[in-house]
Amino acid sequence: MSVTYRSERSSAGRPPPLPLPTRMLHWLTAGLLVVMFGLAWTFDALGPSDTGASLVALHQSFGLLILLVVAARIVWRLTHPIEPLPGDTPRWEMRLATLVQAALYALLVAMPVVGWYASALSGDTIRFFGLALPDLVAMNEDRSDQLFELHGAIGWAILTLTVLHIAGALNHQFIRRDGLLNRMRIW
Repeated sequence: MSVTYRSERSSAGRPPPLPLPTRMLHWLTAGLLVVMFGLAWTFDALGPSDTGASLVALHQSFGLLILLVVAARIVWRLTHPIEPLPGDTPRWEMRLATLVQAALYALLVAMPVVGWYASALSGDTIRFFGLALPDLVAMNEDRSDQLFELHGAIGWAILTLTVLHIAGALNHQFIRRDGLLNRMRIW
């Protein structure tokens, strides 16, 4: 997947917004990530409790929802390519943007899969908003602990790449002033 830019400019000199489904899936993913990290940090701070267990169940459900949304994003991106960044964008910046986005997609798939597998190995029945999913693996606490460590590391990697992604967008908006942020506007 590559980061791209529509060569046509709107009458205000800004690039036109990307297609609505692209923008909706982007902001839905961003919102779900905020919810996911909020839930994770809250249940971690609470420790073992009934409230913590309820938050873990919500975290698992939202994790599976992110997996579905990211799968939809990938299918959409593969079937609806976006045009390249402006021609005056340095080659290293285009490559970095492409790398960051590809890594985010990969980690946004890996994180819920690893979390799901780790939870299943811990003996939890995974539920998607109350609907119990089949238990597919035997319990293995040691392996579960290892995978939960990986799950946490992936979370920090996602946060780091997200900050880099936001920094790139802000660079285009406030330093380069090329209006690129207009592509992902909500309205």
